[in-house]
Amino acid sequence: MRKIIRVALILGVAAFAFAQQHPFNVIQEEVKIPMRDGVKLGATVFRPEQDGKYPALVFRTPYNKATESKDLPLKAAKSGYTVFLVDVRGRYTSEGQFTAYKNEKQDGYDTIEWIAHSPYCNGKVGTWGRSYRGYDQWLALSQAPPSLKAAVPEMTPIHSHQFFYVGGAFSYSWLDWFVPLILPDLRRRANDTSGTWDVDEAYKDWQKTKMDSYKFRPLAENPDLKKYAPEYFEWLTHPEKSDFWKFADVDQDFPKMKTPVLLISGWYDNVYGTLGATEAFQRMRSEGGSREARAETRLMLGPWQHGAISASKTRLGIADFGASAGVDYDSVLLRWFDHLLKNKPQPPSPPVSIFIMGANRWRYENEWPLARQKETSFYLQNGGNLKQASPQEGKADQYVFDPANPIWDPTNEGSEPFDQKEIEARKDVLVYTTEPLTEDLEATGRIIAELYVSSSAKDTDFAITFCDVSPDGISRNLTSMDAGFLRMRYRNSFEKQELMNPGSIYKIRIDNLITSNRFKKGHRIRLQITSSKTPHYDPNTNTGGNLAMETELLKATQTIYHDREHPSRLILPVIW
Repeated sequence: MRKIIRVALILGVAAFAFAQQHPFNVIQEEVKIPMRDGVKLGATVFRPEQDGKYPALVFRTPYNKATESKDLPLKAAKSGYTVFLVDVRGRYTSEGQFTAYKNEKQDGYDTIEWIAHSPYCNGKVGTWGRSYRGYDQWLALSQAPPSLKAAVPEMTPIHSHQFFYVGGAFSYSWLDWFVPLILPDLRRRANDTSGTWDVDEAYKDWQKTKMDSYKFRPLAENPDLKKYAPEYFEWLTHPEKSDFWKFADVDQDFPKMKTPVLLISGWYDNVYGTLGATEAFQRMRSEGGSREARAETRLMLGPWQHGAISASKTRLGIADFGASAGVDYDSVLLRWFDHLLKNKPQPPSPPVSIFIMGANRWRYENEWPLARQKETSFYLQNGGNLKQASPQEGKADQYVFDPANPIWDPTNEGSEPFDQKEIEARKDVLVYTTEPLTEDLEATGRIIAELYVSSSAKDTDFAITFCDVSPDGISRNLTSMDAGFLRMRYRNSFEKQELMNPGSIYKIRIDNLITSNRFKKGHRIRLQITSSKTPHYDPNTNTGGNLAMETELLKATQTIYHDREHPSRLILPVIW
């Protein structure tokens, strides 16, 4: 039985310019959407009260549709869309069993096509959402639903293995996801009173216990997840890139995707989000399955962390990016949907929008990466210097990495710019810095560290952080802290482990960082090198053993070489 509620809306013109053009009252109702196997998914519908069929917007979530923001759904319904907020399989009002990502391909297709052929819709469907709600769009797109005409997958990857193992290291963010966000509803469904059913309470509890969970060894016996998250342990037993990960991969599916996408990420988004958005843009523009998909796909990269975007959000951590950093997210999406679902013309514009930190302004480009970028090398030198001249003679630098005392990111889930002085003061962090710049320099694109390294261990990690040092000495990270990481056993391939010979020198490349920054005259460019980024990744035990089962922790002596035979360097995409 449908539950119907009339919603009275009063929207200011400043907040949403389309309100005057579409004076619809809005009806809210609850419906069930059948899947091909008979499972029904719960959905809340917001639609214009006026009879008729409208384009539909779909938002699929594992986080409880009842608590998701209603701002965009109400604005969209007010302006002539039917909007569906859908609990994914096995969550809240939906039937079935929840297994992270495994059912989202077929359920995504079935949901979109049922909605397209329902009495609510004129046959045109768009989707939006970030993180899980972004990735489930990619999984639906991989099935090529014919009624899907526009999608906005935000802050999400395209490679499933990279999602779980950035640089070959298991992402601890899955603990932060499962325990407070997923487990409460699983307990509720099982009538299990051993823990809270409320997400807010679960989050508060997690803040008290998460440090113990991060430190727990072996990883594969973490008691917090034993009962309700079998997939977590499956992920841990498949550290290599293999066919196992195809359940949530779209890497081979771009030629099937005929739907234009608007890709949104931020310089402080989780690293998989920035990597996913930029690669997806390139792949859609070159491999998309229709002329429209190739021509209409857009990319927007701003000074944002992994989270909501708004016009008032202009500061992040210690950085003030100025008034232009704020973006009216709802209006951006509704203009995009109006263009593709209602055939409203848009003024011609370049397909790429990027925010240049330091300059604190938006710029519009025709491609990504930028064609005019010039790879410029800054070489590691004695005394912690970073220079454009190639090194001649140089004494290698060393530090000891103790996995029992790893570097902790104080922003953790927040992922924001902060003063790196406490991290840089540690003995297990090497710092290389240029002289003050004599003129402005912009680096926009992929940041690469090409290093010559050795270790006393059979396996270990190397990590970098890229910083802008202002004249007052503040060293500010220019990406999220989970960017810039490599597990050495995967230095040659994520498909096969290769342990190190202790003491042997290896040339490695760390390139999973993307950003845009204008280094002002008088500022300095800085590169940090270390071996841990906790709690983003599990600290390497340095034993060379099975990291999911290992309990022993060994110290490792790490060596960074920088001489004529081993010219370690930072490679920047300098924009001229």
